[in-house]
Amino acid sequence: MTEEKEVATETNGQENDKENNAEEETNLESAVIRQVEYYFSDVNLPRDKFLREQVTLDDGWVPLDVLTKFNRLAKLSTDIEVIANALAKSTSGLLEISDDNKKVRRNPELPIPEMNEERRKEMMARTVYAKGFPKDSTLDDLLKFFKDYDGVENIIMRRYQDRQTKKRHFKGSVFLTFKTKEQADKFMENKGMKHNDTELIVLWQDNYLQMKQEEHAAKKEHRNKKNKEKEEKKEEKEFKLPTGTVLHFKQENEKMTRENINEALVALGAEIAFISYKIGEKEGWVRLTKEDAAKEIAEKIPDGKLTIEDTEVVFKLLEGDEEKAYLDKTIEEMSKRRRNQKNFKQNKGKNYKGKQNRKRKQDDHGDAPPSKVKADS
Repeated sequence: MTEEKEVATETNGQENDKENNAEEETNLESAVIRQVEYYFSDVNLPRDKFLREQVTLDDGWVPLDVLTKFNRLAKLSTDIEVIANALAKSTSGLLEISDDNKKVRRNPELPIPEMNEERRKEMMARTVYAKGFPKDSTLDDLLKFFKDYDGVENIIMRRYQDRQTKKRHFKGSVFLTFKTKEQADKFMENKGMKHNDTELIVLWQDNYLQMKQEEHAAKKEHRNKKNKEKEEKKEEKEFKLPTGTVLHFKQENEKMTRENINEALVALGAEIAFISYKIGEKEGWVRLTKEDAAKEIAEKIPDGKLTIEDTEVVFKLLEGDEEKAYLDKTIEEMSKRRRNQKNFKQNKGKNYKGKQNRKRKQDDHGDAPPSKVKADS
């Protein structure tokens, strides 16, 4: 009895193995058909340079031993006979097998579509973005998941490159292209679609790309704003000016020059950084180089008045908010000039209209202050 049971068990095991082998062969054939049809599909063939070259060599025929060099087919089988027998069972009408079972070609009655802008838009209209898959998923896992949905023509696993290892990893999202727009519409009608317990995010590819474009634009704008603020703070720090250094003056001589003002103040011991004034103007500003230097000079001017070129010039020390407003505006102008110079260098003078050859204006200096800052009388 014991021996009979053991034999019976072995016999049942052999029968189960045969059933499993038959199932595996069926699955293998389906996988082979799916893979080779993908190679010759509307999605792949127009953009597969190598395969496009092969189909021009022998009236469209491609040797099966060439296809077995392709990685995914090679993983399924490299046996030409197995591949040929599988392809003979294809019912799509896309492929033809040669009489000697050693070559395959795309049905000549199905011309290869031209990959142009119109074609690209047509394909995008039936392509869907789906996210929420485990990042260790394989293409086979995804094929298995989507096999219950009609018309999935192509699955593109979206990947990113690790900066350190340089390896490419699955993002957990895919682009699905369907054979027809109607099949894509039907797929999009599925609400609350899940993979295992994770609900998938599903969008039309066009909507997804537009959303990402807007996100990138917003991030770029935010980044540029931050960089600009950082640069401005850096420049303000670089251009920090000492206080107690600004004198405002008024006079009525239309021929008074900046040099006249400069000579008169230098005679009092002033070290001048900049004089904001043009001939013909009735007021101007003098900025000195050292902290509180203007206070010292102001104390040397009796009643705040000096006679220069037979004209009474009235000086006033800027303090508090008046001085702060003047210095802030000066720093802003200096920073602006610095940025313009940087932009010019970056653009390599492309939009520069020869201004460098023009005669400098009297107040055109690298640290020039604002042209007008109102001072209280």
